[in-house]
Amino acid sequence: MTVLPVSAVAESEPVHKVILGLIEQAHVDELDLTVEAKLDTGAVSASLSAYDIEIFERNGDDWVRFRLGTEGDDAEQRELPLDHKVRIRRRLADIDDEAKTYTRRPVVRLMVCIGERQVPMRVNLTDRRNFSYALLIGAEGLTDLRSIIDPSQENSAGAPECGMTLGEAGEKD
Repeated sequence: MTVLPVSAVAESEPVHKVILGLIEQAHVDELDLTVEAKLDTGAVSASLSAYDIEIFERNGDDWVRFRLGTEGDDAEQRELPLDHKVRIRRRLADIDDEAKTYTRRPVVRLMVCIGERQVPMRVNLTDRRNFSYALLIGAEGLTDLRSIIDPSQENSAGAPECGMTLGEAGEKD
C-alpha cells in the first residue's frame, strides 16, 4: 500500500492519503461482514446489496429489516436503525417509458474498514445480487477514507485491520 503525504483539513496531525485499488476487501462492523468492495469514483454514495427490505417502527424510531445479498450469506434477517431515505437517479438503460427516473432507498450508518482505516459511512440498501460486488463505495466514502484510487491495482490495502478511525458520518449534514 502506498501512502502520500497531504496536509490535514483540521488543526490535528496530518493524515496521509492512501492509494487503494479498484477492488478492496472491506469489513462492516455492524454486520460482521467482510466482502470485496468496488471503489467507484463515478458514484456519489455507497451501496450494499440487500433484499426483502422492509422499513418498520421500533420504540418510535424507524428501522430497516433486510437480508444481505452477498455470496454465501445465510439469508438471515438483519435489522438496523434507519438513518434516512435517499432518492437515487436510475441509469438511462434501466428506465422504460412508464418507469420513474429515480428510486428511493433506505440508508443506514455503517462503520466500514479498508486496510488500516475505518470510517463511519452512510450506505444505501439495494439489490445488487446481479452485480459482481455486493458493496460499492462512492466518492463520499472514498473522500472520508482519504484515498486515491489506482484502477490498475486490486487489494492493495490488504486484509482489513481497522486501526485508524477517520471522519464522522454526519459531518456534512
